[in-house]
Amino acid sequence: MVRGLTQWTKTLSFPARVSPQRPAKEAKVFQVSPSASPTTPPSPIGDNIDKPAVINEESFQDLEAEKAIMGSIVYCIHHKDGCKWSDELRKLKAHLNTCKHDAVPCSNKCGAMIPRVLMEDHLKYTCAQRRARCDFCAKEFTGHTLEKHSGTCGYEPLYCENKCGMKVQRRHLSQHKLGECAKRLVACRYCNKEFVFDTLGAHHAKCGRFPVACPHRCETAVLPREDLEVHLKDHCTTHLLSCTFKDAGCRFKGNRFSLDKHLEESTKMHLSLMCSVVTKQQHQITSLKSAISKLSLNYTGTLIWKISDYTAKMSEAKVKEGMELVSPPFYTSQYGYKLQASVFLNGNGTGEGSHISIYIKILPGEYDALLRWPFSHSVSFTMFDQTVVAEKACNIVESFIPDPTWKNFQRPSREPDSLGFGFPRFVSHEMVKKRHFVKDDTMFIRVKVDPSKIVAV
Repeated sequence: MVRGLTQWTKTLSFPARVSPQRPAKEAKVFQVSPSASPTTPPSPIGDNIDKPAVINEESFQDLEAEKAIMGSIVYCIHHKDGCKWSDELRKLKAHLNTCKHDAVPCSNKCGAMIPRVLMEDHLKYTCAQRRARCDFCAKEFTGHTLEKHSGTCGYEPLYCENKCGMKVQRRHLSQHKLGECAKRLVACRYCNKEFVFDTLGAHHAKCGRFPVACPHRCETAVLPREDLEVHLKDHCTTHLLSCTFKDAGCRFKGNRFSLDKHLEESTKMHLSLMCSVVTKQQHQITSLKSAISKLSLNYTGTLIWKISDYTAKMSEAKVKEGMELVSPPFYTSQYGYKLQASVFLNGNGTGEGSHISIYIKILPGEYDALLRWPFSHSVSFTMFDQTVVAEKACNIVESFIPDPTWKNFQRPSREPDSLGFGFPRFVSHEMVKKRHFVKDDTMFIRVKVDPSKIVAV
């Protein structure tokens, strides 16, 4: 591409270290027409260009200035775009004809000015007039029409939108989604609910409306799966049914009609079987009750006895002579002595009518044959003061050590002593009223048996 000196000098860059240093009076601007050669001095205005140029002193000075200018070291006008060329100004024109960064018209005449360094890519990929084939249908297009064709080519393979993993040509994609895709939605032909196609087989295995045959091959050919249970129970004529008393031991099996006849003819047998079942169940209930009672037994040697409805029980004790309340039995250890406490709310013996009396009894236990007799553990009774401030509570405690000569502490017979041993004047009725021994109509008494103490406290 031909350029004039004035076009070059507009974008020239002179390296500061090699720029010509000439006196200001010697510097003269030299204008060159676009068609003139950089080495040919311009003709005087109005002169015929065919006449030989007259070289005078002033012209000689201009030639020297031009020579100095043309020998100056410059960078390429495209150095900011990446061109590394740098040389004398007179060589710039030749360099621009080959500079890869200098824009030239597209050789396909698409009208674009393309830097030489990008020309190859332009002709191959972006030129609107390039000739190219579609990678999918192999048809030839110009660059402009290829861009329009891309994205619409019927032969381009695309992934199915249902995410089934298949790649299908665009022209067949609609047909694939409707009739071939494993992830398409289809309706079950039996219940009309929609399912993904590849799960339809699993649905059919449990679909309530799926037709199944009677497993006993009766006259009913097929029926919906959800109706099969009712069919076998109420309608199937070949299904063998067990007797309704099979859990009681009856082993009869037959069809519906023979079962009805069996039930009518076997009433006495069924009654006998049921009586045997009831007897077994009664034994089981007794055994379970015994096991539960053992689990609920107290083996700690300490009983916290809660006496509720105190007011009603005290009123009853005052009108009913000798009314005794007995506690749940408890043991000194898992294989120890079996004991039980009793209370007379209106008193007993010397405390009758004025005090609460309390006693302890030794009951016949399962391991009495292995225990030491007479009974010698210390026993203490505590009535708890239920005042709100625990530090101000004043509990009443009475205790004793059994006298080995007393009959009460010998090994009990199957008919234990009816009274036991204790304190007939444990707590006076007046003291009960003064303190908070009864709260919310409830009284708490602790009975503690301690084998380690030999002194009553």
